[in-house]
Amino acid sequence: MRALGVDVGAARTGLALSDPLGITCRPLTILQIRDRGALATAVADVAEQEDAATIVVGLPRPLSGGVNQQMRVVIAFIDRLRTLTPRPVVSWDERFTSKLAKEHRRPGEPVDDVAACHLLQNYLDHSALGRSEAAE
Repeated sequence: MRALGVDVGAARTGLALSDPLGITCRPLTILQIRDRGALATAVADVAEQEDAATIVVGLPRPLSGGVNQQMRVVIAFIDRLRTLTPRPVVSWDERFTSKLAKEHRRPGEPVDDVAACHLLQNYLDHSALGRSEAAE
């Protein structure tokens, strides 16, 4: 099951793609589309092109809890994306993914696709854990 990871940002959105078995992933690309409607359409198109069974969108939960403006923006994006694709669109906690991604890039280099890979890998690992526990 191939999955597409999405790290929505204000200026750039990183995409990552899993392998066909849904075990590992790799950074795919960075989209520089500010219009959220056009961005949702582009993400749905990439999911179609890459034959992703699931789209995993990073949810920027505040460390203090509650909801902030960026989280509202991403929730609205998820809602829009769900109207554009028959694929399941799930949200996944993306806290610390950008910080982790910066460890893999030179200073000043965009990290959005690597951050998407971190959140997607976390989702894949969690999903695999659930599958292995169900098999026991």
